[in-house]
Amino acid sequence: MSKIFTRTFRTRWAELDPSGTVSPSNYLRYVVETAWDWGVAIGWDADYSRNPDVFWLIREAEIRFLRPLRHNDVFDLTIWLVSWQKVRGTRCFELTRKDNGEVIAQGTQQIVCVDAKTGRPMNPPNDVNESLRIENPRIFPFERFPKVAAAERPSVTQRQVEWMDLDSYDHVNNVTYINYAEEALAQEFSAQGWSPLRLAEAGMSAVAKRVHIQYLSVAEWAETLKISTHMLSTHATGGARYFGIARADGALVAECIIDWELVDRASAEARSLPADLH
Repeated sequence: MSKIFTRTFRTRWAELDPSGTVSPSNYLRYVVETAWDWGVAIGWDADYSRNPDVFWLIREAEIRFLRPLRHNDVFDLTIWLVSWQKVRGTRCFELTRKDNGEVIAQGTQQIVCVDAKTGRPMNPPNDVNESLRIENPRIFPFERFPKVAAAERPSVTQRQVEWMDLDSYDHVNNVTYINYAEEALAQEFSAQGWSPLRLAEAGMSAVAKRVHIQYLSVAEWAETLKISTHMLSTHATGGARYFGIARADGALVAECIIDWELVDRASAEARSLPADLH
């Protein structure tokens, strides 16, 4: 039984964004795929999380991007459990290049065990913690999602949930919310005169350096979601931006913070922000 599980991936063309690098949401897709395979490896088949009694939900995820992934890169993703307290657990993951071990990204997820009949958090089966517990696990720095004060004049866009946004549970896939946030970021840049086309013509890209997201409820097909965003901070080459994703009545579905940086498309080196992006 493997308490630290590794899976190897090769990046595919369809996983790249217009900058030619793997988009942030796909990193978390890799994590989910690895977690499923890990379950199978320790004796939980693919239907384990949909059994009549219990399933697991991701409540929070944070990932830091250290190096870009490009087409046909081969890398390992390793995942392990850090701790479990009552109904909530913490697991860490790391992506490294297969050829030289260079670290590509690192992150942490908070997961919750849920009673499938009531929808309420519950203690997991007795054998779960012991089957995954390791002594002195590596731990990456992690803080719970911060309370973000409402902005006076946030930028607001709307999005109707489409069928392709859903997963096999008939609600919006966790990683899709990151796509929503990235689109809102692109729209905000465009409103400031820096559309994706203009950035490309200038040989630049706005890339995510860190994504922190928490999930508060689920969204379903045909719902209209309001995505509000405002800047939290800026520095010479980038900044941090908050995204609140809510239903029409204002109830939050997810919150996300993206730390981003402006980089040269060819060299991936940081570029100074134009005055109108501060």
